[in-house]
Amino acid sequence: RTRQCAGSVGRQGQRGISDAWRATARAAAAPPPAVRRVALVAPAGEPMRLLRDSLVRQLAARRHRVLAIAPEFSGDDVAALDELGAERAELRPESNALKLFSDWKAVSALKSVLSQWSPHVVLGCGPKTMVYAALAAKSAGAERIVLVVDGLPEQRFSGDLRADEMPAWRYSQALRAADVAIFYNRDDMALLKRLGILPGTLAAHAVAGGGVDLKANGLLPLPPLGEGLVFLMRAPLDRRKGVIEYCEAACELRARAPNTRFLLAGPAVAAETGIMPGDLAAYPAVEFVGAGDDIQALLARCHFFVYPSHAEGMPQPVLEAMAAGRPIITSNTAGCRDTVDERVNGCLVEPRNAKALSLAMESFLKRPDLIPSIARASRAKAERFCDIEGVSRTLMTAVGVE
Repeated sequence: RTRQCAGSVGRQGQRGISDAWRATARAAAAPPPAVRRVALVAPAGEPMRLLRDSLVRQLAARRHRVLAIAPEFSGDDVAALDELGAERAELRPESNALKLFSDWKAVSALKSVLSQWSPHVVLGCGPKTMVYAALAAKSAGAERIVLVVDGLPEQRFSGDLRADEMPAWRYSQALRAADVAIFYNRDDMALLKRLGILPGTLAAHAVAGGGVDLKANGLLPLPPLGEGLVFLMRAPLDRRKGVIEYCEAACELRARAPNTRFLLAGPAVAAETGIMPGDLAAYPAVEFVGAGDDIQALLARCHFFVYPSHAEGMPQPVLEAMAAGRPIITSNTAGCRDTVDERVNGCLVEPRNAKALSLAMESFLKRPDLIPSIARASRAKAERFCDIEGVSRTLMTAVGVE
């Protein structure tokens, strides 16, 4: 009886081995998944970092080849891209350091790089680089062109353009060359449709900016409420981010709430709208705490996050503050308004209005008992809205890699 049972098990095991061998043989005979060559063209700094985290990491995990193209790469970019096995190419501006490339010379130089590397897919991000990437990729014969519209001009094509902003016809030119467009908010997508700039046949999707890795960035405990409340703004020192309005609102509010602190962090920017750190001495209520590279440490010090930007694709600092569980006070503008459920996880204010900002900030000081519940609501909003996994899935589908 024992030998019979053993024989029965042996025959079943043999069948299992045979089936497994046949499956292995079929897999070996099947062609391996095609390796795609994806070129990313983006400005230096945050745009490249966000693509690196949301897309390059996923492509590298699937063993696809990546070429990152930018005017320069930070030390962090170099280390991260090298670790992921991505290649790099620098295309520096020829004369004006404030410009990413110089129009047709940039297109020609970019086309040369793309032609030599022969990507299947070219993804362009950033107002200028998006245009140059689309034109160069089309000329170089790329199979697929994906554009990331991460923001529109501050006046949204209804006023004067600044030197680093592109006119509407340039957006139209780029989008006509594209196969897919990814927008950082639905308002920008709707505006370009309304203006006839976004072709009706073009596949278009909206994502919450670069998203946030919610597993790595958890809910942070609030500082003690009884030791004075703390507001934080973290943004590049640029007037377009609402830095001056924040400083003016802080000075006005300090007169009524002397125990309240107002922190400001951010790097200086080389732009006509830039603000030098020394200029902040005119606002004694504001504590400038430097570039703000340690994001989590800064967020751990504050009770509220303020971001009164004039225009935005999707404010990454706000997404990070939401993930940490901080009430949000931001502008009622495209992109920014998507991050707030009014009086649930924060509030919206009129842009370019320091008085309105001061009143909004003061309204939270009057009800400190509500801060913990608003903080939890902010984290819950982040979990619904800006998980990096959803952003990555959309980008991977856009470049044609499942």
